[in-house]
Amino acid sequence: MEANQVLNQSTNNHHEVNQMVAALIEKNHDSQNLTSHGRAIAERRLLEGILRKTLKELSDIKFAIDQAAIVAITDHKGIIQYVNDKVYEISQYSREELIGKTHRLLNSGYHPQEFFRNLWYTISSGQVWRGEIKNRAKDGSHYWVNTTIVPFLNDLGQPYQYLAIRFDITERKRVEEALQESQERNHSLLNAIPDLMLRLNSRGVFLDYYPDKDDENAPEAPEVLGKTLEEIFPQDLAIWTRHYLKLTLKTGKVQAGEYSTFINDRLYHYEARYVKSGTDEVLAIVRDITERKQGEIALQQSEKRERERALQLEKTLKELQNTQAQLVQAEKMSSLGQMVAGIAHEINNPISFIYGNILHTNNYIRDLLHLLQLYQKNYQEPVSEITDFAEECEVDFLIEDLPKIVDSMNIGANRIKELVLSLRNFSRLDESEMKKVDIHSGIDSTLLILQHRLKTTKKTETTVVKEYGNLPDVECYASQLNQVFMNIIANAIDVLEEQEIPGIITIKTEMDQNSEREVERDCVKISISDNGGGIPESVQKRIFDPFFTTKPVGQGTGLGLSISHQIIVEKHQGELKCKSNPNGGTLFEILIPVNANSR
Repeated sequence: MEANQVLNQSTNNHHEVNQMVAALIEKNHDSQNLTSHGRAIAERRLLEGILRKTLKELSDIKFAIDQAAIVAITDHKGIIQYVNDKVYEISQYSREELIGKTHRLLNSGYHPQEFFRNLWYTISSGQVWRGEIKNRAKDGSHYWVNTTIVPFLNDLGQPYQYLAIRFDITERKRVEEALQESQERNHSLLNAIPDLMLRLNSRGVFLDYYPDKDDENAPEAPEVLGKTLEEIFPQDLAIWTRHYLKLTLKTGKVQAGEYSTFINDRLYHYEARYVKSGTDEVLAIVRDITERKQGEIALQQSEKRERERALQLEKTLKELQNTQAQLVQAEKMSSLGQMVAGIAHEINNPISFIYGNILHTNNYIRDLLHLLQLYQKNYQEPVSEITDFAEECEVDFLIEDLPKIVDSMNIGANRIKELVLSLRNFSRLDESEMKKVDIHSGIDSTLLILQHRLKTTKKTETTVVKEYGNLPDVECYASQLNQVFMNIIANAIDVLEEQEIPGIITIKTEMDQNSEREVERDCVKISISDNGGGIPESVQKRIFDPFFTTKPVGQGTGLGLSISHQIIVEKHQGELKCKSNPNGGTLFEILIPVNANSR
């Protein structure tokens, strides 16, 4: 806006003087068209008079001219004869330095020699020359003048004097140069931006178009300018662009979006930004983001693969941790089994000796008592020593109680013998292979080992109810199956010994009658239930997870039910389910195929 004001003001200042010069030129030009030589001379003299008068008038209004024009008169060789004060002011030379010199003193070196040859050719031919000249002031600075040179012709039609009227247009030229520099910078900037840039009006007509520098197939600007979006873009892209065009004009805010399109059977991705550049115009910058999108897609795929790999590693780690924990637990159980078997073996030897000798001892005692009775019968008057000792040792009580003591010892030895047998059955170290076993025997052995906990609970006694069905021998890993019974029944006892009401554990066995199973096979079902407080649903979902436990720290490892699930499901291809009512009662249901070959 400032540049236009400067240019308009300069034009207005020069207008009045230009009119005067034009009148002189017109008269001089008309005089050259006269056919009569005498008339031409008369008119030239008249013109000279007019010019002298004009110069006099100009001299009378010197102040006005000094403020508006730079006036100089030279002879036909270009030697300066007269200049006004404006020349001294702008050139910074004094009168003595200018009068008698040529304008070469002011030559800036900006214009080529051809420029001045054309100037001299024009004015020496009697024609008026108009143009813009860049001069150099005395201090080395430069200034621009808009120049009109009028030749004065003699009787022979040859110039003998020149009138040069100049106007200082330095400011205008400075503005023009600044504008040109700005335009050049803008053009360089536009050329430096590789993206597609276009300017549209509200009707969708292309006002400017700068194609993508890397797009060899992009149309040239002349092919696009003045045309509408529908004439250049595919239909879907034209609709998309019009949407953002209207949105940008309506809101006045920067809009951005991404779109994809097929070019030569290849999918390209673009990002477009729309900026309002006028009341009715929008500037759009469109960038090819195909490589970035492909990189993002590749990165997403890579991240997906890494996530899947991480999940797989996490799963593998959990499996390793689970396997390690199970191995540790199995080693513990194996060590426990070995210890139990060892203890059972060590106890079995002496108890077998005791149990075997009790029978003979009982017979011996009976014989001795019978002998004593025979003495009492046949020797009714014993000596006083025998009578005194009989009274001291209470022989009558001894005769009555001794058989009872022997019978009690026999019962105790028999009990120890049964316990040893249960320990051996529970450990079953000699049965690492699958064998057909009696499920009830394994359950009874487990209950016998846990008998001390059933009778010595903290608050109330726990009762075990057995509802055994008629089951065939089951082909299984007996020691591992006993471990499952131990884990489930022990957990039930843990729960029941904390409640106020008497605890009841019900163990029911039967043949499975479910005909809806996918695989038809003969299975036995062992149900172990209790009348405890029940298990919340949130806990039921994780009850078979490794290391999950609801017991206080130090009281549970969270591996018992996890290992039990693995033994039933993986080792025996069976099923282990937990059914619990949060209001009370929990049921564990074990399903095992009778024969291994049906798994």
